[in-house]
Amino acid sequence: SFAYMFWFLIHQKTVEQLKDDFTHNVTHELKTPIAITYAAIEAMIHYNITGNKEKTNKYLHICHEEVLRLGNMVEQILSLGLERKKDFKLKYERVDLNGLLDKIVEQQSIKSSKPFHVGLESMPDRIILEADRTHLYNILSNILDNAIKYSAPGGRITVKMWAGEYKAFVEIIDQGRGIPPEDLENVKTKFYKGSNSVRGSGIGLALVDSIMTALDGTMDIQSTLGRGTVVTLGLPLYHKA
Repeated sequence: SFAYMFWFLIHQKTVEQLKDDFTHNVTHELKTPIAITYAAIEAMIHYNITGNKEKTNKYLHICHEEVLRLGNMVEQILSLGLERKKDFKLKYERVDLNGLLDKIVEQQSIKSSKPFHVGLESMPDRIILEADRTHLYNILSNILDNAIKYSAPGGRITVKMWAGEYKAFVEIIDQGRGIPPEDLENVKTKFYKGSNSVRGSGIGLALVDSIMTALDGTMDIQSTLGRGTVVTLGLPLYHKA
């Protein structure tokens, strides 16, 4: 009886932890499209751009895309099983990596409260890969958001893309505050918040790392305190199935 009670308590704790992790992951994935939609609507309301048809259409299209993305994310979240955290339901399709990053940069410029500059470099000019569009968007948006967050106002961020025979690579380079050496080895650990952290729940890079693993990708982080951070992602060009 004692052994069963002990097992039951441990099992209950594990289930509660899974539920907590799931709640935090859901919150983190949903907050970006909500923030972008809110910023676009606020701009239309408070900055009187409705008289500018071109800008109004641009902001309405951004809102439309983000609401669609929210819908896709809700469908994926509902399909996740709490008992099988590592089983991501991935929907593979052909994704234009350059076009996706152009959208992310544009939407981050609307969302961000401070100015920044992004330089995009690609070899070849257009890279197409097979991936889950929603999860890939979340990965790239999360890392770019971190680069902006930890950079000074007006900071420059460089995004380099290149393709090999089997993999595509994305390198996001910022000149921000960097990550202390004692924190660098733990940045992928869930709920870990380093001494140099600005804000957040500490699950962003942990979530990115989990999704990259599900996509058979890799993520490498190099950083120098006071000089900036380089995040390199490696993604298969083709779905193994």
